[in-house]
Amino acid sequence: MDSNIPVDALIGKTIDDNKDEELRENIYNYLDLCNEQTYLRQQKRIRKNSWKDWNDGIKENLSKPAFKEVWDEIKVSTPTAFTALHPH
Repeated sequence: MDSNIPVDALIGKTIDDNKDEELRENIYNYLDLCNEQTYLRQQKRIRKNSWKDWNDGIKENLSKPAFKEVWDEIKVSTPTAFTALHPH
């Protein structure tokens, strides 16, 4: 998990607007990491137990408002990005 993501975002609280752009950048970078993890699993390079832990974390984070907002925006504005997370 990227340590630059504020605790409030990680626990599902609303984020201060002053940090919005930095937060969006950090969440984007986190989603890039998740995409890489998903790709590695698809290539059978990640063990089942490790994948379960990673997948649970990804799902949990994407359910939080700040993460969901950025992810929803990415899916619409750049549908070809993060193809392992969002297959087409």
